[in-house]
Amino acid sequence: MVLSGQFCHHILLRECHVRDVDDTTSTLWFYVGNEVIKFSAVEFCLVAGLIFGDSCESPSYITKHMDKRILRSYFRDGKVNVKMFANWFRNLGPDNNVSENDMVKLALVLFLQMTLVGKDDRNAIMYWSLQLVDDLDAFNSFPWGTFLYGRTFDSFSTCVVGRDDKYKERLESPAKRKAEKYNVYGFVTVFQVWAIEAIPKWAMLGYASRVNNVTPRILNWKCTGILSYVELYDNIFKYRNVRML
Repeated sequence: MVLSGQFCHHILLRECHVRDVDDTTSTLWFYVGNEVIKFSAVEFCLVAGLIFGDSCESPSYITKHMDKRILRSYFRDGKVNVKMFANWFRNLGPDNNVSENDMVKLALVLFLQMTLVGKDDRNAIMYWSLQLVDDLDAFNSFPWGTFLYGRTFDSFSTCVVGRDDKYKERLESPAKRKAEKYNVYGFVTVFQVWAIEAIPKWAMLGYASRVNNVTPRILNWKCTGILSYVELYDNIFKYRNVRML
């Protein structure tokens, strides 16, 4: 799926606060097309299909009590960032002395880090995930939905805060780069699929197409192209009567 940063950016700029609702602590609300749409753990769960719930195996518990075999075998110095891990994994050859089972486990952690968690590749890998993955039953039963929604919400609820003031400061400064940039982390693909379903105009323009009708909903969509910020505004976000679901 092609991720459209500008599509997500347009929506994030329209975050609003809703009064007189019960669930506001971990919910994002957006004002689009004269309507308010909601992104919460419920929508995240419907799209991602990941397990939600409590677990005694928190990252701190895992670090203290679960086996460190994979860490000791492949990352003895314990100083590996996501980029280093990805490069090391891609360069593994037939004589790498890594078992097939460990290859699968390492691939799961790499997918977790680069796609689901979406961390900056300069940041350290989540070492506790290398401990957890050594027990595949524990790894598969871990409440990844709860964990990943928390990371996604924390990033999306703060990423544009104060950016308008910083942008104005840049305009008045002698700095050559005037644009204000920010990063988002978490399972961003889920947010985009939710937005596609909430704002059907994106699919009507031909940049997303439904390819299935199954659960989880993330399997139902294919995005084949992107629009610029201006094109998105002209075709979708400037209209007050844009149809919402």
